[in-house]
Amino acid sequence: MKLIDSDHSKLLGRAMDAMTLRQRITAANVANADTPGYRRHQVNFEDELRRVQDSGNSRAMRDVTASIEETDQPVVLEDELMEMADTQIRVHMLTRSLRHHFDLMRIGVTGNNR
Repeated sequence: MKLIDSDHSKLLGRAMDAMTLRQRITAANVANADTPGYRRHQVNFEDELRRVQDSGNSRAMRDVTASIEETDQPVVLEDELMEMADTQIRVHMLTRSLRHHFDLMRIGVTGNNR
């Protein structure tokens, strides 16, 4: 159904998937911090989203997916912990946004805002 499966909810779902992947990759970076030769990995989502947004194709934003990139940087534990905290804040924001989106849909369907 188009009402429930809107472009907005799809984009929020993709963003949640990206944050889940980012948490997994950050955890892998922390776990391998002392592994000789291991290089830090990172998840790219926001840059791709910004690129699609700048192209003016708002419909394509719902299809943006996260990608994993290996960097040339070694793992710095403090940076990874900051990345985890940042991702946690983003997940909280996305959760609130999804909840608000579905609350508005519920009000529209039922006419009751309780």
